[in-house]
Amino acid sequence: MTDRPTRRGTAALATAALATALLAAPATADVADDDPRLVVVPLDDRPANVYFPTMTAASADVDVVLPPEDLVGTFTTPGDGDAVGQWLLDQDDADGFVVSVSMLAYGGLIASRTGVAATAAEARERVSVLRELREQRPGTPIYVYDTIQRLALSALGENAELYYTLIQQWAILTDRVENLGHEELRGDLEEVRAQIPDDVLADYVAARERNHEVNLMLVEWAAEGVVDHLVLAQDDAAPYGLHRAEREQLRALVEELGAQDTVQIFPGADEVDATLVSRFVQGLNGTSPAVAVEYSGIDGADWVAPFEDTSYAENIERHVVAAGGTVVAQEPDIWLLVNTPSADDGDRATDLDAFVARVAELEEAGEDVIVLDALEVNRAERALTDRLEESVEIASLLSYSAWNTAGNALGIATGHGFARWSYLEAGSVGDSVEELVEQAEVHVSYLLHRFVLDDRWKNDVQTAAYAEAQERGWNVFGLTEEQTEVMEAFVVERLVPLTEEFHAEHFAGRTAVLAPGAADATIGELVSTHVALPWPRLFEAELEPQVRLVAPEPEPEPTEPTGEPTEEPTDDPSGEPTAPAPTEPGTGPGGTAAPSAPSSPSTDRLPATGAATSAAAGLVGALLLGGATLLLVRRRSALTR
Repeated sequence: MTDRPTRRGTAALATAALATALLAAPATADVADDDPRLVVVPLDDRPANVYFPTMTAASADVDVVLPPEDLVGTFTTPGDGDAVGQWLLDQDDADGFVVSVSMLAYGGLIASRTGVAATAAEARERVSVLRELREQRPGTPIYVYDTIQRLALSALGENAELYYTLIQQWAILTDRVENLGHEELRGDLEEVRAQIPDDVLADYVAARERNHEVNLMLVEWAAEGVVDHLVLAQDDAAPYGLHRAEREQLRALVEELGAQDTVQIFPGADEVDATLVSRFVQGLNGTSPAVAVEYSGIDGADWVAPFEDTSYAENIERHVVAAGGTVVAQEPDIWLLVNTPSADDGDRATDLDAFVARVAELEEAGEDVIVLDALEVNRAERALTDRLEESVEIASLLSYSAWNTAGNALGIATGHGFARWSYLEAGSVGDSVEELVEQAEVHVSYLLHRFVLDDRWKNDVQTAAYAEAQERGWNVFGLTEEQTEVMEAFVVERLVPLTEEFHAEHFAGRTAVLAPGAADATIGELVSTHVALPWPRLFEAELEPQVRLVAPEPEPEPTEPTGEPTEEPTDDPSGEPTAPAPTEPGTGPGGTAAPSAPSSPSTDRLPATGAATSAAAGLVGALLLGGATLLLVRRRSALTR
């Protein structure tokens, strides 16, 4: 495992003396004076809510500022909402704000699912900080999000798995019987209710009622202008459940107040930080991507993804709008290619072949492409990633995600892709070559992370880790400190070499776009790979690779004619011919030696031993950045609400 100063600091890639280093300084550390500062109050301290939005922003030359670690809390220890609120008011030099109300009001996502986290009055008082913030910063963008509570409890503590299922069943049956009149199910409802302790159910109901009250208040504030954009993300759900009535009441209030342009309600949760980062970047640069959507299988209008309650096409459109874009039928800026189920299982291979061919076709035409794998929950579809690795220049994609639910993957992929597109479209104007390389290194490192995390981690290493822990009799969702150390070492010795292999095969030696009209950089070595378990469980992993780019050589300066006569060639046969000295492959001026790919993919991607594979071959050649700059005028639109 590689070292870094803090586990949950503001991670950002920066180029210093043409070397890449992952910065994880505390949120109070100084950042570049000329870079926009976006203050983010995260949903919690997991990588999805800290690393993902930080890298999304950094790929677009925006610095994310996070609250100090001790205020945010971790796992079952809630954050300090009162202290976070005061910290938020102290951020005088912020250019924008993205705020999780779950953190502000309750101390994070897990705490928000419990009635004991805060009373309704305490929650309203903590959230009132947003009104103070608006009074202090009347012209600064304030983007806010909260969750509509999911059906189930958190899978924590004794009997957690049992209550997780029972509460979910009770919430669905209650909606169908009490709200929709399905009396034939009343017996089932009573049977499930009898198995749930009174105190467990009372806490669940109290949390739902409190959270819904706060969300109704937030809609009113959005209509009033206290916040500039509000996202209410439906955490894990189903077509029926108590959330359905809550959502309909919220939508009715949005319509009544005419707040349709400032409030989005859609399935999701962990991805919203990244989604709203993109919205900030679009406003910063005065951009808004037009996005065309294509599917590998079923049209999104005809598919409801697992843990969701609306059509996927509707979820896509709402996420795109929240991220600052628009869905269009033709002439897009970005192509969003979405992996969905096939109408007939027998057509799967044919559908995937056509889908990947379409990705390759668009890439070859120079189009910006995002690949969104929404098919399987919690992992990439291996049949798709195998085809992408074989037929597509993965490093040239604008973004990719298959993380967790379909809604999560959607927001992560579009957040990153839209933000990067905006930077290339407008934000990069006036940046020096060094600055362009810095942002591109972030983008490439994050894209590598996305593929390895969503495929290699989820399909290979996590599966093996679950098996190892269960064989030892350990709870994979609640490890002890000693067990966490053992399993973290298990994960590190497998995930690091897989990251190195993926980089060597699909990134090293490829090109990376720096800016329109600028020469491309070359993707160089994998400098380091940080891997850890952020929480004492095996559901998620920290994976933070750092990739170095080789900048393009500057154009040679034109030489003035000297007027001296040019020596004529001679026919003297005694003249010795002049020839360049032989060089090793890849060692010529600016030359690169890309590592060779394996002859065929392995069916078992896990390393046979714990020894890490050797790093990708270093790219040789001087980094002749010098003082080269793009003599352009920065065109950043003024920040608007």
